[in-house]
This record gives sequence, structure tokens and C-alpha cells, in this order.
Amino acid sequence: MFIPTTDQEDRPRLEVIPEHRNHGGEQVDVVIAYGRRIVSDEVRALTKEKVGRLGHLCPGLERAEVHFSEEHNPRIADRERCEVIIIGHGRTIRARAAAPGPLVAVDLVVEKLEHQLEKTKGRLVARTHPRRRPANSVSILRERVRTA
Repeated sequence: MFIPTTDQEDRPRLEVIPEHRNHGGEQVDVVIAYGRRIVSDEVRALTKEKVGRLGHLCPGLERAEVHFSEEHNPRIADRERCEVIIIGHGRTIRARAAAPGPLVAVDLVVEKLEHQLEKTKGRLVARTHPRRRPANSVSILRERVRTA
């Protein structure tokens, strides 16, 4: 978090304060933006709960932004749209879904994000824990190359 301070010459300066990081199993900070729409307190509370629980899937998630919007085209049946942007661990993960109601849209988005976060965690773990090959597999490969 940046806090503006001043030095002796009254010039603005940015001071970096270390923030608390999410190391898995913790809630993610959830920010809900709904523009001109009116979102009920029940929808806000359930959204914060469901999106906040995504922190246990992938460590290092810091913030989630939830955007609610409505389709203006009357021919579209799924008018309620929900978009979630998760920022953390040097990555940005985004998912969007539409449904007849806002809670159904949130459920669909959370389902998509769970899948994306599992993939992301798998990539991070695979990068730090490379596969180990048995010692004799290298000799078998060398023999195949010699005989071919």
C-alpha cells in the first residue's frame, strides 16, 4: 500500500508499506462494483463470501473485483452479467458469466474461477517441483538413439 508523505523539501514522496499477503486458506479482499445498478445486501454478502473463499485454492491471491451489469437487449434471456477479476501472485485471472439472476451468475463465475485457479496452482507447483526421471531412463533413451 502506498501512503503519500513529504520530505524536507515538501515534495510528495511515496512510501511503500508491506501488505499482508494471502498464503492460502485465507479470505481474499473483495471489492464489489455495480455502477448504476442496485444490488441488494443479500447478493453483496453472498458474493463476498463465495468469491472470498477462493483464497484457499491458490496462495498469494490479494484482491478480487466483482462487476455486476445488465444486458439492455430484451431478446437476451440471461440479462444479469457478473465479471470477477482476481489479482495476485503476479497474475490476473478473469471470468465472466451471464444468467437470469445475479446469484446464479455469481455461482457460474465462481465455478469458472475455481477451475482456472486449480490450473494456475498446478502450473506454479509444476514449475517449482519438476518431474524426476529414474536414472535408468536416460540410459534406455541413449540406447534407442544408438540403435536407430
